[in-house]
Order: sequence, then structure tokens, then C-alpha cells
Amino acid sequence: MLYLQLKARATGKPGEQVLVRHVADALDSEGAKVMDLPVECVTKEGVWRLPAVAVVKAVMQVCPEVQVLGPAECFLHILPENKRNRTQPLRTAFAFLVLLAGSALAITWFHADVNMLDAQQTLFRFITGHQAENEWLITGPYAAGVFFGVSLFYALLGKRRSVAPLEIKLEEYRQAAEQASGLTP
Repeated sequence: MLYLQLKARATGKPGEQVLVRHVADALDSEGAKVMDLPVECVTKEGVWRLPAVAVVKAVMQVCPEVQVLGPAECFLHILPENKRNRTQPLRTAFAFLVLLAGSALAITWFHADVNMLDAQQTLFRFITGHQAENEWLITGPYAAGVFFGVSLFYALLGKRRSVAPLEIKLEEYRQAAEQASGLTP
């Protein structure tokens, strides 16, 4: 009996032959002889749903007793060769600047709505007992605190010991996109 575990996701290039090793792992020593068998599937560019039946069909030529564990399908991402995109750094910089300006405006408008400067000056007067002569003594540490708080929340700084919320959302998005665009070959 050969035990195969389908991978949740695999990648390939257009026109490249998909082998069992690309889409599944063998869980015993018998698997070595079937890992280089071709799997019949679509090799056009896109995201394709590869059912376990296609892998079993390829493996049964060599090993008639196959048991598939894990997911019932593998999402096959057929991606073209990475071509050097000269405008990518420029577009990234432009998107960064637009997002930076938008978030700065949003924070500024929020602070104006809630009169943040008065609240910070009152807090400073309460803690120190005197009025702040320079408002940068209040807003500088506040801005640094916001930066470090957001960076720690999204695990952008330091060694990561857990999964960041942004990574969770990206994985949820990837799974939803696969479910929406996955086609059965």
C-alpha cells in the first residue's frame, strides 16, 4: 500500500510537465519509484484545481494500491517566467507615497476632530505639573509610539515567533482566490 499526501498548493511553468513529486508527498519508502511519474493536467498559465483522482490515476500504473491522505485537491499555480519589469520599482514607490499621504491625512483629520493636541497637553500637565513649552515634546513620542505599535502588531520588527495578522489575511485572500478561479482540468 502506497500512501500519498496531496499538497495544498504547487507551482509550475507553462508547458512544463507536472510530476507526482510536484503535487504530492509519499509517506513511505515505496514512494520513491512513483515520484517521477507525469500527472495528466492543464499546463496553461493560470490557477488550476488538480483533483486527487488525477494523481492516483498516474500512480496506479506502477503501484495499484494507493491511499490518498490530506486534501482532496491541489491548486496548481502555473506562472510565467519572471520577466524583468522596469516600472515595478516606480509603481511601488508611487503606491507607497499615495498610501503614506492618505494615512497621514486620515490621522491628521482624526486628531483635529478629537482635539488631540489639547488632550496631550492636558495629560502632559497632569503628569509633569507644568505646561509644555514645545508641542514636539508631546507629539514626537506619540508619533514614535504609533509607529512602533503598528510595527509590532503587524510583526514588521524583530524576530517573529508567531503568524502576523497580515499574513493570515493574505493567506485567506489566496485561498478565496483559488476557490474562485480554480478550474478542474
